[in-house]
This record gives sequence, structure tokens and C-alpha cells, in this order.
Amino acid sequence: MSKRTNYSNEADDACPLTCLVVGAGNRGSKYSVYATLFPSQMKVVGVAEPNQTRRDNLCKKVGTIGKEYMFSDWREAAEKKKFADFVIITTTDQHHRDPAVAFARQGYDILLEKPMAVTLEDCKEIVKVCKECNVTLAVCHVLRYTPWVTMIKDVIDSGRIGDVVNIRLTEPVGFWHFAHSYVRGNWRNTASSTSSLMAKSCHDLDLINYWMSPKRCTSVASFGNLTHFTKENKVGFWHFAHSFVRGNWRREDSSTFSLMSKSCHDVDLIAYWMSPKVCVSVSSFGKLSHFTKSNKPAQATSRCLDCPVEHECPYSAKKIYIDAYKSGNTGWPVKVITDIVDLENITEALRTGPYGKCVYDTDNDVVSHQVVNFQFDDGATANFSMVAFTKRLCAREVKVYGTKGEIVYEDGWDRMQICDFRTENTEYWPIQREFPSEMAGHGGADFQLVKTFIESLKSETKQMATGPEDTLRSHLLVFAAEKARLEKKVVNIEADGSFY
Repeated sequence: MSKRTNYSNEADDACPLTCLVVGAGNRGSKYSVYATLFPSQMKVVGVAEPNQTRRDNLCKKVGTIGKEYMFSDWREAAEKKKFADFVIITTTDQHHRDPAVAFARQGYDILLEKPMAVTLEDCKEIVKVCKECNVTLAVCHVLRYTPWVTMIKDVIDSGRIGDVVNIRLTEPVGFWHFAHSYVRGNWRNTASSTSSLMAKSCHDLDLINYWMSPKRCTSVASFGNLTHFTKENKVGFWHFAHSFVRGNWRREDSSTFSLMSKSCHDVDLIAYWMSPKVCVSVSSFGKLSHFTKSNKPAQATSRCLDCPVEHECPYSAKKIYIDAYKSGNTGWPVKVITDIVDLENITEALRTGPYGKCVYDTDNDVVSHQVVNFQFDDGATANFSMVAFTKRLCAREVKVYGTKGEIVYEDGWDRMQICDFRTENTEYWPIQREFPSEMAGHGGADFQLVKTFIESLKSETKQMATGPEDTLRSHLLVFAAEKARLEKKVVNIEADGSFY
């Protein structure tokens, strides 16, 4: 970790860590809230954000940023002499590498939004530079910091359910959430972002790797498709439409593939639970279903506000945004589509921006459902499923099968089921959740992530659960799984991390 500079005249133990926020969108703003709740621990002293409204909003929220440290471009901040202890980087997925490398070379410790980057080469470069510069790098795999995730790992490591032979993890994205983020949103197109496996599910693959460790995954295969969102009939749910059909993750060329953007959390969880087992093989299958031009109704128009069949569509932008606002929702996903949250600006955003487009008539190309299979070095297996067409919103479902028992849990439950095969008794363990309401995102994991990061920097000894090497290993599984899906083959993973 870089040597901390005391930027004030206060005694070191009373001095809050100072922070520069790069990217004042949804995630950057969420993490910054910690400084307003715990000013003795964290102080935001700079912001770099090209959107003036977002930049001004964050400055107003924290109230601790001088004019000379308000930047429209992160490069302006990076050119200055180091003026903060650490930087939070929450730029879009394809713009993580350059600021991470630049600020590492300036000596900043880094809290980097997931995914680390959208190519394996860029991920390796970030880790390499952070090591060379001796700075702390933590990646925002927030699910690692939820109580139920760590409880599962503790039960596995205790030997209570014997040796783990299989983990089954499902991420139900939610019909409207997928439409918001991966059909209309920033992650709708692989070329402009990344695959949905990376964008949405890298968390999940990380968890599988974590739970299985120290076992090593040796083979990977993956299958998945984009289906149904073409131009014939309209069925499905809104979160996928928001993010992956209309949103920032709708195209892989402008973001990343959906397994990375949506599910890298889940890959991370599998890796976490399985550790110290190591994954050696991966397979994956997936497809873009339903959100395609062939599924567009004959009467439908290109925008929801002008569409005669809008009222019949579960992905109606009017329902997801205008009706939600009228019902009192001024948070996510409404605030994502406009910086000024009022009826006039929401309506204008739907008339002119991507979030008002018909989900069957966008440029999205990320898959809407995908399965990934993992084999670990001792023969244990795991399987992960990401599906857009669900009522529940990102409420993970997990089952861990051991030789002496099993664990069953669904996100949102207040108790975890643990069955002992020897006694045939099932115990129900309560889930403890403590976090401020202002940082309730991801079940309080947003709060725990920032809290743990601050503690790790102050102590200079405490390790983050999502450090550079750990994150690189779980991201490697995501890239291997996407290779398996695209090439329709099982991908084998060597001990050095190379795969073929």
C-alpha cells in the first residue's frame, strides 16, 4: 500500500482519509455517501466528471470539494500533484484501465468499480502497475461483503457439510431490470461495453470461485442466447430491458459482454465459496432471446410514448419510468435516465434518449440468458445461470451440496437453511444485517465495502476480500466462460491462469 500522507494538520488518528471520485454517476455517488455519514473517517476532496450536473450534484452532496478540485476530465486530476489518499473509479466499464493505471502511478490507493476491465490484458496491466507502485487496489465485488455470502463460506470451511461437491447459483435478473440496463441501457452492446456475463455476472462467478477455494477450476463451458427481444411478441421483465436492452450495457462493443457486466459478481461468489479449490475447466451456453427485431409487434412504433400497444407491454418505458416517478420513485432506475428528476425531464429523456426506445428495436446484442459450468481440480463442479425473464430482481438463489449436508439460501430470506445428513436435522441460521439506510444498496454491501476499504487503509494490515490477485483469478473465469460460449467448446485452465 502507498504511504499515507496526512493532508491536514490534525493528528493522524483523527484525520479522515481523503478521496477523489472519478465518475459521479450512480455508483460514484453511492460510495460518496459514506463520507457524509462518517466524516471523521472519509472526506471527498475532489471529483472528476464530464457531466456538469452530476459533478455539481456530488459537490453539493458532500460539501467538501474546493473549486480547484472539480474536474471535467479525470486526466486533469491525474496531472496534478497527488492531493488525496485514495481514488474511487466508477467510470464506464471500457474506461477503467487508463485512469486506474494513471492514478496508481501517482501513488493513489484505488477502489475500482467492477469489472476491473473488459479485456484480460487490461486487467493484468492494472494489477501489474498497482504492484509496481505499491498501492492498494480493491475491486467493488460488493456481494463478497454481504452477511449471507460470508456465512456460506464459514459453514463450508468449518467442514459442517463435508466436502463440497457441487454449487448451484442462479441470478434472476428481473424482466424490467434487464430491459433497463441490457436492452436500452449502457450494457446493451458488447462492442461498446462487454458481454453480459462480465457486466452482470462476474460477481457470481467470483463467488463460485471463492466458495470453492482452494480448489482450482480446470475446465469451463458456456451456453447462452439473445432470444425473443426481436420484433414479434412482447413478454419478459423490466430490469433486463432497462439495463441491457435500452441501457449502457446493451452493446458489447461499447461496454462488455453480459457475463462480465451483469454476472461477474456471481462468478466471484462461486470462486470464493469453492476456495481453496481451483477451477480447471469451464463450459458456457447463452443467447440473446426475445429482445430482437423479429419479435416486434406489427403495430408497435420505435418509441414507447407514441406506441398504440404500449399499455400491453411489460417493458413499457412509460410504466418503468413515468409511472414509477408518479408513484414516488425518484431513485434507481428513474434517476439513471436523467440528471434532473422531474416529469418534464423524464419525458424528454424518453422522447430522445435510449431508455424510451422500443425494446425490440434497439442496437443491443448481449445475451439474455446464459449457463456456465465449472469443474474444479478435485472433481467438484458448479453451475451458474443468469436469466432475464424473472419477477424477482437480482435475488440470488444458491444451493451448496456437500458430502455430509447442504446449504439452501435465497437472497432476501432472514434465515439460511443448513441440513445435516448425519442427523437429518435442518437448522435455520439468522442473517444479521446492520447498515445505514442511506447505504442499503446490495443488502448493505455497499456500506460494508467502503467501510472495509477505509479500515484496510488505516490499519495498513487488514486485507480486502477482493484484492487484485483474487479479482484477477475470478475475472479469468469470466473470460474463459465467454470464450467457451463463443467457440462452443470446453475451455481448460492451466495452473498459471492461461486457458485454451
